[in-house]
Amino acid sequence: MDDELAQVFGYESADDYNRTMAERKELNEKSEKYYNKQPEDWPQIEFNWDYHPESQRYCFDGVSKSEFDEEYPNGLVLGHMPLKEFDKYLCHFSRRDGDELWKLGCQSKLAKMIVYLSEGKPITPPVIKPVENNEVIFQGGHHRYAVAKAIDLQNFSIYAYAENVAELNKFMNIRWA
Repeated sequence: MDDELAQVFGYESADDYNRTMAERKELNEKSEKYYNKQPEDWPQIEFNWDYHPESQRYCFDGVSKSEFDEEYPNGLVLGHMPLKEFDKYLCHFSRRDGDELWKLGCQSKLAKMIVYLSEGKPITPPVIKPVENNEVIFQGGHHRYAVAKAIDLQNFSIYAYAENVAELNKFMNIRWA
């Protein structure tokens, strides 16, 4: 692949594309041993939250920088709250309860998330959006949330759309950054 074609696919160069593909292959291989494993069998996980504005596009799967900048010219709004409190407002379609860790969502993405986080790599907070009945859904971040809940993370970081902050403030106690 040449640089021009790599840029069409959202990579800076052919070298960037090749490096990314090699990293993905390695992540896939490492993650296979964690399928269906419970958190006590996982490596140590620390959430290394990435709050850089230029990283916000990574909250969503497959969104290029130009697409993100066009759709969200002012970026997203960062908030924090205890995970147990957040969980009370999460719509049942987004929430993981009890033994649902490996039953819902994509197992390969969850296993990759375990490896990614255990290696201390930066991760953007999930994006939430209010829905009816004073609940929220994820617009991106189900697997980040699943790992956070499985390891009993105390404080959870989230992003929201600026136009939703006032509505979220009506029923959630989010500490906005």
